[in-house]
Amino acid sequence: MRQFKRLASRPLQRRLALSYFGAFAVVIVVFAIAVRLSFTSIIEQENAARLATLARAGTAAIELTPSGYTVDSRSLGAFVVRTATEGLQWFDVNKRLRATRGRAPQLFVPPAIGRAQLTTESGALDTYTVVIADARGKVLGYVRAGETIDEVQRGRAALDLGLVFGSIVAIVAATIGGSVLASEALAQREESYERLREFTADASHELRTPLAALATTAGLALREAPDLPQPTHRRLLAIASLTDQMNRLVDDLLILARAGRSLEREMFVVPVDSLLERVNGTQAPLAAKKSLELQVHPCQPIQVFGNPDQLERIVNNIVDNAIRYTAPGGSVDVSCASDHTHLRIVVRDTGIGIPSEFRERIFDRFWRGDYARTGAGGTGLGLAIARALARRHGGDIAVASEAGRGSTFTLTLPLRPPSLA
Repeated sequence: MRQFKRLASRPLQRRLALSYFGAFAVVIVVFAIAVRLSFTSIIEQENAARLATLARAGTAAIELTPSGYTVDSRSLGAFVVRTATEGLQWFDVNKRLRATRGRAPQLFVPPAIGRAQLTTESGALDTYTVVIADARGKVLGYVRAGETIDEVQRGRAALDLGLVFGSIVAIVAATIGGSVLASEALAQREESYERLREFTADASHELRTPLAALATTAGLALREAPDLPQPTHRRLLAIASLTDQMNRLVDDLLILARAGRSLEREMFVVPVDSLLERVNGTQAPLAAKKSLELQVHPCQPIQVFGNPDQLERIVNNIVDNAIRYTAPGGSVDVSCASDHTHLRIVVRDTGIGIPSEFRERIFDRFWRGDYARTGAGGTGLGLAIARALARRHGGDIAVASEAGRGSTFTLTLPLRPPSLA
C-alpha cells in the first residue's frame, strides 16, 4: 500500500522538483548575468581611468620649446608603463609621430581625441588621447596611451567559464536540494492525508453503530405504537428519514476514505452491458418520478476490470446527478464506446448546465454552487465519489457543459487492468 502511494505521488514530486529547479535556475542565471555585467562595467571603467591617467602622465615627459616641445620618454613622473601591454605615442600638431614608448607605438594611425578602440595586425587596442598645449592654450601636439585588450578578454573568458561552471554546480545542487525538499514536503503531506483518511474511515465506521441503533429505535417506535399522536408520529418519521440520510453520508465518507487503496484484491471482470442494465434498473424509477426520458443505449460486448460495485456506483452517481439537475420533461441519455485501449461511457442531459467557472469545482467534496442549490437535494459528494473511484480504477471523468443547455459527462476507463504496483 505504501509503495502504491509512493508511485502515485511521484508525478507531483517531479513537478515540485521541476518547480524548485526552474526557480533556482532562473535566480542563478540572473545572478550570473548580473555578476558578468557588473564585472565588465567595472573593468571598462578601470581601463578607461588608467588609460586617461597614462595619457596625462605622458604629458609629464615633454619639455616646451620655442618651436613646440621635446619628449623624454623615460620620464613619466610617478607613473609606470607596463611595456608588455601598454604604450605611449607623442604626436606633433600635425599628428605626425614624434616618439614612442612600450607596445602601443607599433600603431601609426593618427590620434583621435578621447577614447577609441583600434584594430591592428597584432590585435585590438584600447586608446585614449589628450592634447598637449602651452600656457596660452595653443595646441602643440597629442599624447596617445594604448593598451592591448587581450588580457581583458582572457579575464572575461575566465570569468565566463567560472560563471558557467559555478552556475551548473549551483543548479545541480539546487536541484538535489529541491528534490529533497519536495520529498520531505510530500512525505509530510502524505502523512497528514493518511491521518485524516484514517480518521474519516474510523469515524465513519464508528458512526454506523449508533445510527443503526437510532434507525432501529425509530422504526420500532413507529411499528409498536401506531396510535401515537400525529406530532410525535411526524417527529419519529423525521428522525428515521434523517437517520437514513446520515447513513448514506457515512457510507459516502467511508467510500472516499478508502478510495486511495490498491485494487489488488478487488479486481474482477465486469461486463459493461450488464453494468448499464443494472444502472438503468436503478435510475429508471427516479427518472419516471421526475417525468424524464432516460435512455440507456445497448453496449457492444465490452468488459473492464475492477470492483463491480464501485464501477456501478460511478455510473449511478453520474446518472443520478444528471436526473437531479434536469427539469421535468427533459431527457438523460447514456451511451458507450471503446477503442483499443479505453472504454468511454457518456451521459448527456438537457439540464440546467454548469457555468464555466464551476466545471471543475463540481468534483470538490461537499461543494454545491448557488446556481444549483434549489430543489436538487443531495450532499455534494456524488461526483466527488465518482471521480475518486474512477481515478482509483485508472480512469477519469470529464465534463462539457453550457449554462442553460445541459451537460455531457464522459467516464473514461482503461480496458486493461490498471497497474497494481
